[in-house]
Amino acid sequence: MESTALPTETVHDDRAAHRFGGIALNTCTVLPPGDGKLSAYEYYPWDGPEFERDPNPWYARAQAEVPVLLDDTGAYVVSRYDDVMEFGPMPCMSVEPGWDAAGPWAVASSTIIGRDAPDHTRLRRQTTKWFAPRAVREWVTTTAAVTNEILDEMQGGTLDGWSDLSVLPTHRTMCRVLQVNDDEAIEVMAEMAETMPMLSARPRPGTWEMAAGGFDRLARRVDAIIEARSTSPAEGLIDALMDAERDGTMSSQEMRATALMLYSLGHMDVGYLIAAGLRVFAELPDVYATFRDSEEFRDAIINEIVRYDPPELSFYRTTLEDVTIRDVHIPAGSRIRFMMGAANRDPAFFEDPHRFDFRRPQDHSKNLSFGLGPHTCAGQGYARAQARTIFETVASRFKSIELAGPFEMDNTDFSRHFTKLPLRLGN
Repeated sequence: MESTALPTETVHDDRAAHRFGGIALNTCTVLPPGDGKLSAYEYYPWDGPEFERDPNPWYARAQAEVPVLLDDTGAYVVSRYDDVMEFGPMPCMSVEPGWDAAGPWAVASSTIIGRDAPDHTRLRRQTTKWFAPRAVREWVTTTAAVTNEILDEMQGGTLDGWSDLSVLPTHRTMCRVLQVNDDEAIEVMAEMAETMPMLSARPRPGTWEMAAGGFDRLARRVDAIIEARSTSPAEGLIDALMDAERDGTMSSQEMRATALMLYSLGHMDVGYLIAAGLRVFAELPDVYATFRDSEEFRDAIINEIVRYDPPELSFYRTTLEDVTIRDVHIPAGSRIRFMMGAANRDPAFFEDPHRFDFRRPQDHSKNLSFGLGPHTCAGQGYARAQARTIFETVASRFKSIELAGPFEMDNTDFSRHFTKLPLRLGN
């Protein structure tokens, strides 16, 4: 990694070569110091293939030299743990402005993802009880059953840890919550994969059109479900959303957008968490052995997986008033990008941050991967429970997990995605 800036004209040609492999485990390349004098793009080469594969070397340098930086897209980038924790949840940090530039993703502006209080609070109430601990314990029985079915059908001890163990169980579990048909998981996975690159700071040519196509097909699936439910109601979450529309608690647009996000995103972040964990188990067998044999460490191992390789790397806010972060004056109306992925590796908070260490002291293991403040992920308990269920199901049946070949990813600067994770399970 000697070069820190990638020429614009070579980005598209080179990217395919970086689909293999992900972040480095238990190490981090040290980039040459920039002494605070590099260009914004050299500190954060958002569309650089090496950066997309493993951004941690760039995070570490920028965090040390320019912890608050105005980048080449016009956003202020904040990377230190304490700064993200202090300023990210402030009431003056709004999620609402800017959706007009989000293209097909503007649909999320009608969900809790894109609303401030009081609308955020109102919309969040519609789903809270569905992901309460008691409900989650019921939902993950589906996760376990689907995982066992997949393992029973496994041929030759090999399978795809992404599509087989991460996407199928989690999508089918969400379908149980919604009470909808669950036989289109692969199609939903492919369509969501088309939409995610649009969230990059520097989307590549054709990304907008690809995302629009993916969302169009997903919306048609959800619209068909809603139409069918209007005459044949059930008792799932999607029916509760429709009831909320009928009693005026949600608008029609909010109901439809929320149903679309739940159905489409039900496998995404939790699926990545599971796949990232399986990759850790395959490459760090001692961690898998501890998970398998020592129940008391299981939640800590999952928490470290969440910290170490999160599915989403940042979140945006727009300032409603002037703020100053580390002597950098940020005017009202500015866009701030809070770097959760970088904060999760801040050496000022996490000792030896690039080492996978599930034995970290509890008071220094709090990561930001599920967000913070009012916009903390409402489904994080559900995600952790699904991950633990799948890991425990595999661990109860197999003593070893190995990579059966190179794994492939399709990452952006905003989010990370496995596309192939060949695994060999054995005893």
